[in-house]
Amino acid sequence: MRAAFDLPSPARLHLGPDGRHVWALSRAAGAVRLIDTGRVTEDHGDHEAVVLHSPALTDAALSGEVPVHFNTGGGRAAIFWDGTGTATLHDAEGRATLAVLETGKPHHGVAVPVGAGTILTVAPEGEGLPDALALVDAEGAEVLRIDCLNLHGEGKAGPFIAFGCEDGVAIFDTAAIPPAARFVPYPADAPQGGMIRQLLSPRATLALVGNFGPDHLVVLDPTAGDGDFRFTALPAPRMAFALTGTGEVGFAILADGRLLRFSALTGAILAEAPEVTAAYAMDRSVIRPMIAVAGDRVAISDPARGAVVLVDAGDLAVIECIAIGGAPRRSGGGGCPKR
Repeated sequence: MRAAFDLPSPARLHLGPDGRHVWALSRAAGAVRLIDTGRVTEDHGDHEAVVLHSPALTDAALSGEVPVHFNTGGGRAAIFWDGTGTATLHDAEGRATLAVLETGKPHHGVAVPVGAGTILTVAPEGEGLPDALALVDAEGAEVLRIDCLNLHGEGKAGPFIAFGCEDGVAIFDTAAIPPAARFVPYPADAPQGGMIRQLLSPRATLALVGNFGPDHLVVLDPTAGDGDFRFTALPAPRMAFALTGTGEVGFAILADGRLLRFSALTGAILAEAPEVTAAYAMDRSVIRPMIAVAGDRVAISDPARGAVVLVDAGDLAVIECIAIGGAPRRSGGGGCPKR
C-alpha cells in the first residue's frame, strides 16, 4: 500500500482527464476530493518514462448535493449532482469550475463533455429516471434532443457515446458535423426483463460492453445500424465488471465469488476461477465487490473479508490478498482467508 487518505464518507473513485488525478466522489457527504497519484510521464528525449512520486490528497475540494456520475472529455471533468440536478464542469486538477449547467430539477442524471458542448440528461416530469438527453453548446443552449426511457448508464467507444435505455440504446456520433444522435432498439431475441444499466468504455476498440440484467452481459457495435447486440448468459449474477486497457478483454466478479475472463469483442467466456472472493447476496443493502484492471493485474475488493485481492490477468491466479480492514469497495487500480 503506497498511501491511505481519510475522506468525508465512502467514495467512488474515478481517474480524471489528465490520467494523474483520481476524483473521489463522496455521495453521502456531498463532497469531492482529488488525489494526486504521483504518476508523471517524463520526456527523456528519445523516449518517455513513467515516474511514480508519492501520492497526496490535494487541497482541491468541491461540495454540493449528492455527487454521483463523473465523466471526462476534451480535457474536462463533469460531475452531476443528483440532489440539485446540476452539472458542473472542471479543469483536470479540479481547481477551476468552467461551467455550471442547470436542468431545473433534482434527478439521477449524467453529463458528458463533448468538444465545446455537453450531453446532459433532461429532468423527468415526475419522479424516477430521466427519459431524454440533450446536447447543449458552450453557453448551455440546446442543440439536439433524443428520447431514452428510464436512462441509466453510459459508455464511450471512439467518437460514439451510448446510453442505456429501457427499450434500446441512444447513441451520439460526436464526429458528425453537426453531432448526430440516433436510437437503436434492443433486438427481439434480447433476454426478457433486462436493459442496459451500465456500459464500459474501451480505449482501442469500438465494441461497447454492458450489463443486461444481473445474469447477462451484452456487447454492441455503435457503428452498426442495428447495434449488432450479442448477449452472454452468466453462470451466476454479476457483481461488477471491468475491461483491460485496450478494451479487448474483460473481467467479471460474480455473486458466488467466481472470477470470469471474457472477450469484450464477442462476449465469449474465456476462463474462470472459483472462490476469488466471498459469496455475496443480491440484496441492495449488501456492500458488493468492485473490480479494476491495471496492466497484467486485476484488483477485486472483497468487503466481507476486509481485503483487496490481486489476481493475474492471464491465468486468474491469486497473487496477493491485501488485508486493509473495514469494508473496501471501490478499487483504483481461492482469494483471501475468511475472517
